[in-house]
Amino acid sequence: MLKNIIFDFGNVLIDYDSDKILDHYDVNDDERAIFKKNIFGSKEWLEVDAGEITEDEATEIFKRKLPEELHPKIEKIMTMWPKEVIYFPEMLTFMKDMRQKGYHMFALSNTGMRFANYLMRTDYGKYFEGEVFSATEKLMKPDQKIYQVLLNRYDLIPDECLFIDDRPENTETAQKLGMHDFTFNIKKLPELKTYIDELK
Repeated sequence: MLKNIIFDFGNVLIDYDSDKILDHYDVNDDERAIFKKNIFGSKEWLEVDAGEITEDEATEIFKRKLPEELHPKIEKIMTMWPKEVIYFPEMLTFMKDMRQKGYHMFALSNTGMRFANYLMRTDYGKYFEGEVFSATEKLMKPDQKIYQVLLNRYDLIPDECLFIDDRPENTETAQKLGMHDFTFNIKKLPELKTYIDELK
């Protein structure tokens, strides 16, 4: 019997797209290419998610690597980007509906804490009864250990859980641990709702 729904963040609750984030900043085409490669596509970006460095430490690394005239924009992007992400409003409606139906909701995301803390203060965050983030655990999906942290911390039974993520390697791990799983994109929301009805 399904009791718990576990959500990833990127491309599940939010439209994670570096171009759409950079649309909010005054950058020309050359700067856009530089920031996509050297910030969003960098190893430091992943190290923030992994809890190996902080966002502030990453910012200083980016500033050392890139020309001084770009430093103000680097600081602005790194400080403000969580506020510029596009959220899927239909997912907020979905979460409200799931709460009304009695499901418990949890977050399991590869994310740095600047974004995690911001999202948890939004209307989306109020639906979560517990959360596990890669930066604090220093573990990253699809490593089974981070899933086990969530299960153990909140006394969840795998067969009573549905894990929703946009990356197949992450949902495959959930399946191996005995959870129900769904590889998501926003166009598949009707399919997700049908799947949940079938799991009752």
